[in-house]
Amino acid sequence: MGVTFSQAIKKSNTDEWYTPRENVEIIVPYLHRGGYKKILCPFDTKESQFVKVLNEEKFEVTHSHIWEGTDFFDIDLSKYDAIVSNPPFSKREAILKKLFESGKPFAMILNFNGLFDSKTRWELFKNNKFELIVPLGRMHFFNEKCESNSPNFQSVYVCKGMADKQIEFARSKPKQMIIDWRLP
Repeated sequence: MGVTFSQAIKKSNTDEWYTPRENVEIIVPYLHRGGYKKILCPFDTKESQFVKVLNEEKFEVTHSHIWEGTDFFDIDLSKYDAIVSNPPFSKREAILKKLFESGKPFAMILNFNGLFDSKTRWELFKNNKFELIVPLGRMHFFNEKCESNSPNFQSVYVCKGMADKQIEFARSKPKQMIIDWRLP
């Protein structure tokens, strides 16, 4: 039996776990419904499924990644209609803080377990409007070797300005094989 996703995260020196197409497709109807055109994917290379799917859906997508020399914390978010991505787990608190302070609509995939367990995040959620888009079942992710795995926790979209209700439930399309993944 192979290493589980949770074991891999614990042993990993990186936050680089990639989001499959079916997880990205969950947020597309919300972006269309909100009328958002200019989308920032701040933790993504051009090979990201976020970038590919949103481009296919005719959004004007800007991507950036620390590997490409762009630090999320230096980006001016005011130029974008919405920010969408799967952020690095280790920086989630600082990322949420910047997103809430920006006032911009956003959708970030985050681990639901422990979402409210730090005082800082608890205060952020207590003092800001937000929504949760909860997919059916667990999201799957993959690593740079295209090894797919499912964590033993529920991931959700944590959003602002996306959903009509504070908690919405969404189904993803059936899993599709990802064969066009290439690292930069």
